[in-house]
Amino acid sequence: MVYATHNRAGEILYTRIQPFTTSVAGYTVPVYTYSFTIILYTNDGPGIADRCQDTIYFGDGTRGIAPRINDDGSVNCSSCNFCGQIILSQPGYTVKKNIYTITHTYPGPGTFKVSTFDPNRNLDVQNIPNSVDQPFYVESMLQINAFTGAVSSPQFNFPPIDQACVGKCFYHNPGAYDPDGDSLSFEITTCRGVGGLTIPGFTQPNYGTSGTFSINPTKGTLSWCSPPMQGQYNMAFIVRKWRRNTSGVYENVGYVERDMQVVVNACPTNNPPFVAAPQDTCVEAGAFISKIFKVSDPDAAQTVTLQGGGGAFSVPPPYTAAISPTSGPSIGYNVNFSWQTNCNHIRFIPYSSTLKATDNGLPVSLVYFATYNIKVVPPAIQGLSVTPFGSAMTLTWQAAVCNPFGNPLLNYSIYRKNDCVPVTFSPCQSSMPPGFVKVGTVAANVTNFTDNNNGNGLVVGQNYSYVVEAVYTDSSQSYAGTSVCATLKKDIPIITNVDVLATDAALGVINVKWVKPFTNTGNFDTIQNPGPYTINLLYRSAGSGPYSLIYSNTQANFYQLPTAYTHSNINTTDTYKQYQIQFIASTGTVGSSQSATSVFLSATGANRKVNLSWQFNVPWTNTLYTIYRQAPSTSTYIAIGTTTTTSYVDSANIVNRYTYCYKVQSSGAYSDPGIPAPLINNSQTVCAKAIDMVPPCAPNVSLTANCPNGFVQVNWNNVSLICSNAKDVLKYTLYVKSTLTGQYIFVDTIFGASNTSYHFDYLPLVGGCYAVSAIDSSGNVSPLSTDVCIDNCPEFDLPNIVTMNGDGANDFFMPIRSRQIKEINLMVYDRWGNLVYTTNDPHFKWDGVSQISKLPVSEGTCFYVCEVFEPRVDGIKKRIIKSWLQIMR
Repeated sequence: MVYATHNRAGEILYTRIQPFTTSVAGYTVPVYTYSFTIILYTNDGPGIADRCQDTIYFGDGTRGIAPRINDDGSVNCSSCNFCGQIILSQPGYTVKKNIYTITHTYPGPGTFKVSTFDPNRNLDVQNIPNSVDQPFYVESMLQINAFTGAVSSPQFNFPPIDQACVGKCFYHNPGAYDPDGDSLSFEITTCRGVGGLTIPGFTQPNYGTSGTFSINPTKGTLSWCSPPMQGQYNMAFIVRKWRRNTSGVYENVGYVERDMQVVVNACPTNNPPFVAAPQDTCVEAGAFISKIFKVSDPDAAQTVTLQGGGGAFSVPPPYTAAISPTSGPSIGYNVNFSWQTNCNHIRFIPYSSTLKATDNGLPVSLVYFATYNIKVVPPAIQGLSVTPFGSAMTLTWQAAVCNPFGNPLLNYSIYRKNDCVPVTFSPCQSSMPPGFVKVGTVAANVTNFTDNNNGNGLVVGQNYSYVVEAVYTDSSQSYAGTSVCATLKKDIPIITNVDVLATDAALGVINVKWVKPFTNTGNFDTIQNPGPYTINLLYRSAGSGPYSLIYSNTQANFYQLPTAYTHSNINTTDTYKQYQIQFIASTGTVGSSQSATSVFLSATGANRKVNLSWQFNVPWTNTLYTIYRQAPSTSTYIAIGTTTTTSYVDSANIVNRYTYCYKVQSSGAYSDPGIPAPLINNSQTVCAKAIDMVPPCAPNVSLTANCPNGFVQVNWNNVSLICSNAKDVLKYTLYVKSTLTGQYIFVDTIFGASNTSYHFDYLPLVGGCYAVSAIDSSGNVSPLSTDVCIDNCPEFDLPNIVTMNGDGANDFFMPIRSRQIKEINLMVYDRWGNLVYTTNDPHFKWDGVSQISKLPVSEGTCFYVCEVFEPRVDGIKKRIIKSWLQIMR
């Protein structure tokens, strides 16, 4: 007797198991051993084969025999040690769950497709033709990679056997979770048979209907709205796992295919329940989560039962999430979700917890799924303190309270922003707010950092906010918590102005101003640092090379120190100028200010506009720039606009070939309100001429020709009427080339934008390509117009009869027509095949005298072959004429 297994559903799961390494000849080498679990759901009853074991193909060219390991006493079998488990028994509908396990060691890294195959599915699957004779096939993909670490497959909490009602939306969710903490995605696939190929004739369950069939790619809920008719349907989906690499890119490291079955019944009075889930959230490790799910069912007098799976429900006890109560009336009840998190729950990927609601309607129970995502982030760093030290800040903090074994602390990242405006952080915030920049990283065992701005020193008078984040191996970052603000001691001069007063290559003037050190508590102490005091003003050009001392002032009384200096007789036209102030007390050098430069303006003329840009390097923050312009034939600068960027385009009433002069005035401030503001500084003046550098549009060309008469007229449009860049077109240039592949040759210049034609008369050859370019008043030349070509019209014909009798009519053998012929190769033979005449001249005249014998050829028939070389626009074409010639005298 032949038995059929009648497979309904199934999947293959895998887990990497110890040992992960072994010792070979004194070297530690990896071991890649995996435990595989095949779960198959089959019919049960008389005439149905029962598999005590199943064959699995490991994807490396080998296979294994996996024994069944589950038995709850609900099945009687005589030939197997374990008989499986009946999980559903209804009249005409029985489902048995069979679990097979086996281990396998792979020889090395690689990508392996693991599969199992059985000859038969169950009978009468609506969307699989002749399903009982179609094989059942499922596969999983396993990637072994020394760089990505150990990989285990996703695990499922809810079985692939479901029931549905005609006309009611059907839902399924596997309750998937990943034991490695990797991200999961979900996608629809097809049911497969021989060789893992789609079963011939398989269709998705909504095929041919107006219904929808889809799966949520991130939450995994499969929806079929709605089944149109009763029967059994199979469908399949893939759950992929994605691992984040060191570059932050997710890589697919494995997947599991689930082939599942749904039995659709007629149940017009039953409707699926509904679960309203709370909003997804993020919490610090150690937080206790308590959230309410609202459960209801539109059908009265039913009970709705709730189950949890995946995510927080898959965390090992005693920290597994719980729900209470787990059942209630269909009119609606609240379910409390609770979970006590701890440091071991920290991971980059959220915990996706799925709740399955099941009613007790008849004839079948309907279900609904809700998913709640929780991201557990490391707790905020505590005890952060920031202490100013010279031109640097010293940060210290308490070590991170969490350092889980499976996801250890990697390092600390330090962030800074240049103000003390408070920022509210959220545990779900994945990046720093605007203004914060990363200034350093220290190892996991270091809890201090010195910020000296990469050796350039921080700015006196600038407020700084700091945040320290703990970073973990899987890229998790701690909750930022509260920022800490600090300011450097104001015990050195603070430069405030580098203001250009005069622009000249030799007689330029810059006014430099500064604020003396502050003498209030915590800043400069005149008692500990008695006078005399010296201010040295240092200078250099363009921020390179050594500083030069240009001004020094010493005072016994601190309060008599100067706060400004006018630097004269310098070149302010070539580049920006940089200044620094050195402060000395009797005890030695106290320190130097941050350097500051003048604003250096550049101007470039363009078509009816001038482009302005400027640069500077100052310790304060400039926030606004006012642009001043001196128009031609005027002597004053007038403000024409403002901007918050370092560039500006002046196009207001600009006329080409006129010169316009500019300067920019910057306005800024330090973040410390104790320093005077605003800080106003002017650039040097600079002039530029507006120049049209934009070429006109290319003309559009057309041709009018009379080829036999050698007439060609080239026509083009007036580009000044249609092109904004061609308003000042003065002339056109005409070019021609005789062949498509030739080079253009200049023909003539046509003056006037409205003169748009040019003609040729009596050309021996009209064939060629013509092009025109436009030239404006600034000498800008447009691109050549697109090739417009015309061909020649060559003609060459020879007669067949000549009467060489001297009567002045038809006395010569010569062309009847010869037009636009470059060359010929004519050979005339007498009746005996002797060559009597040859020529290359297309305008020949033969009098009948043999070129060989010098005697007239006899009357009668001659023969000729003539190669005619016709000039064409795409090259010389050869035409051959073969014919006879009757000579009469």
